[in-house]
Amino acid sequence: MTFLQRCGYYATLIGLMAANAQGAAINGYDVNPRIFNDNPGSTLTITPAGPINSNPATITIRDEFTGAFTGANRHDVLASIDGGATPFTHSIDDSFVFTTQLTLTDGFNSPRKEAGIRLNSPVTGDMLFLVNSDAGEIVTFGGPFHLFGNNAGGNGYAPGSSILLGIRHLGGGDGNGGVANTIEFFIDRGAGIETTGPLAWSNTEGGPVNFQVGVYAQGGANAAGDFVNALFSNTTYTTVVPEPGTFALVGMGLFGLLAIRRKR
Repeated sequence: MTFLQRCGYYATLIGLMAANAQGAAINGYDVNPRIFNDNPGSTLTITPAGPINSNPATITIRDEFTGAFTGANRHDVLASIDGGATPFTHSIDDSFVFTTQLTLTDGFNSPRKEAGIRLNSPVTGDMLFLVNSDAGEIVTFGGPFHLFGNNAGGNGYAPGSSILLGIRHLGGGDGNGGVANTIEFFIDRGAGIETTGPLAWSNTEGGPVNFQVGVYAQGGANAAGDFVNALFSNTTYTTVVPEPGTFALVGMGLFGLLAIRRKR
């Protein structure tokens, strides 16, 4: 391979790295009400009503139940690249940071109300990062498991309080560097960031497959006057890409080699 051929090869490699670094251009959120609908007569209000054509966005899910019933109602609001018309389906290689400031309130803490972040996958199953009203859990499951706190441990979530929930997902094969196929969970309940650090996915695929990302609220009732209300403030999806300086340095090095070659 000649010198110029090598330069062409490396220039192509840089181009491929840049192309792969382009993640999802999230520009809204798609509203998906009544995924579970065991109380179809409830009064559901999702604000904005959808499609939600902004990112970041502030989203409220409020469901006022008609009375006691068995089961639960669940409502999802999922990240979108077409202004909230449809949810975006990610590949296992996509890397991103997703955060929201959550306040969960209810009529009664029991039966359970819960809200948080979710990754929905028909292939590898759903991953949840949630708080709940009865046990006060701040917990992840369905992927790497971690318990940040609960009422039994004296450090659980209190309904009505505000908490930052966030995930940082690094997928394999997209040129992001670091350890691929990991997810980091972090919270801030007012005393600073608490984080798990990167946790490896242990499923066969090494991560979630064909998945959607967003927020949700879910709950049931055993008495009149019960409700679930989840306020997701400053809900933000950010694509993780290599530092611009990485491409710049590689490019400068390539041009430097060309300059030296020409001088010789």
